[in-house]
Amino acid sequence: GEMKDMTLPMEATYIPKAVESAWSSWWKKQGYFTPDAKAAKGAAESQKFVMVIPPPNVTGSLHIGHTLMVGIEDALTRWHRMCGRMTLWLPGTDHAGIATQSVVERLLYKQEKITRHVLGREKFLERVWEWKHKHGDR
Repeated sequence: GEMKDMTLPMEATYIPKAVESAWSSWWKKQGYFTPDAKAAKGAAESQKFVMVIPPPNVTGSLHIGHTLMVGIEDALTRWHRMCGRMTLWLPGTDHAGIATQSVVERLLYKQEKITRHVLGREKFLERVWEWKHKHGDR
């Protein structure tokens, strides 16, 4: 939980275990992962940085774009924190409902030439859950 000794020369290559091993416990000890709601309530908007993180879509597998997005969000949050702002990087809620509905509707029409209206609400929801379990649980 102590800050790393930064007086030693850097390695020529990035060695994750050597670089990252102590940072997480030091950040936790410093309280960097715990927003102070009371302090933030009275602070000016310019002293706060809040970002809601959308989760990965249920409509497909994770890909390099997700990694890029999270890396950028992480860097932005850390930068604002290093500038002295109160930061909160908050996981969001599922935003893929409409996209999932669209994918399942297209498949229904392509494979069976029927619409969700013909199938009915309950049967359509069953199909959506089937699709989600097949594709979203990867």
